Amino acid sequence: MESTMAMKSDHESDATPLESAGSGEKSTAGSGLSRRKFLATTAAAAAAVSWSNLTIVNKAKAAGTLRVLAWPGYDEKPVVGQFEEENGVKVEFKNYIGGEQMMQFYAQSPKGTFDAIISDAEYVQKFVAQNAVVPLKKADFKHLADFHPAYQDFAPLRTGDAATTWGIGTRFSFYGISYNTKFVSDEEASSWSNLLMPKFKNKVVMFDWYLPNMSNASLAVFPNNQAPYDITADQLGKVKEWLTKLRPQIVSFAPQNQGLVTALLSEDAIVTPYGDMDIEMTVAGYDNFKSSVPKEGSIRWSEAACLCADSSNQELALKWIEYMSRPDIQAKLVYTKGFKARAPNMKVVDYWDDDQKKIMKYIPDPKAPGKLLVESYIELTAPRGLPVKQPEADWQAIFNAFKSA
Repeated sequence: MESTMAMKSDHESDATPLESAGSGEKSTAGSGLSRRKFLATTAAAAAAVSWSNLTIVNKAKAAGTLRVLAWPGYDEKPVVGQFEEENGVKVEFKNYIGGEQMMQFYAQSPKGTFDAIISDAEYVQKFVAQNAVVPLKKADFKHLADFHPAYQDFAPLRTGDAATTWGIGTRFSFYGISYNTKFVSDEEASSWSNLLMPKFKNKVVMFDWYLPNMSNASLAVFPNNQAPYDITADQLGKVKEWLTKLRPQIVSFAPQNQGLVTALLSEDAIVTPYGDMDIEMTVAGYDNFKSSVPKEGSIRWSEAACLCADSSNQELALKWIEYMSRPDIQAKLVYTKGFKARAPNMKVVDYWDDDQKKIMKYIPDPKAPGKLLVESYIELTAPRGLPVKQPEADWQAIFNAFKSA
């Protein structure tokens, strides 16, 4: 999930800035998206209720404020406004960029600050280990039946009980290769190894986060591995070698989308191992960008809505999670100013026009009869994960050395 862009249109968020909880510090999203401060207020106290007694269908009005830790986009009025109106409540958001920042904000906030969390799927188990989230009954979420099968039973969210899940998928997308078609052919963008071609020297701009880039490098060396973050020390050494070969191709690193956009539009860079830039560019009026999923595979990021164990407003939080599973809401969520992404609920197409379906790849795959392009991309990509056989710090150190080389 990545930060917002400011191009030909104004991408200011409609959300009201909120004060930050816990640390009081401000975080930075991409250009065009106002950073939200989290308002450290307390909602009217709600009686604590056990998870087993919670039901989404209860019509009783819960306490008047819901607090959510989330990536940008969920706070935009077209997404959250209907929920606030239907329930007569206010939803306050603390926004983060990146899983490490999410965990930091959660740790710095007083217990019970958040009622729900939008978590990168690979970080959910970190919350589970802290007893910070509680399982959800799948039967309470009727719209799960309309999700792509990969998200009806998503491995990072499994509890060990087929009837429950740690979270409900809300949006996802891909870290493939995005490229300027004026300079890069479809064939050249079909393989990670092609990024090593002489024509790409000092022409690649990279998103500044170790996790997707290291995992995609793993796929470049060990193609079509559904667990590219589960590799041995020797294999990690080969990934490091591949990154060393890639380093002369990198013109710059961008901590947010805006840096990627600037580099691509100025043509300082003609390709980025980021994926989906074509969606933002097309929406902004540029028609010379495409994205690919390389033949070796690529990483797929996913987000999920989770219920906080220490929330005093769990009933309202459950209603909000159910709301976020609806096709009409996901159709808006994945088309926000904050992000363009894909939706697990395949019925979002009922709420899009033909142009939106085409841009988002919810159209027939000419190479796979009976499938949509987005479904083929899901099959070609691996869920993003955390390092399994090494500490995260080892991967971060390799990426930092790669950047400074």
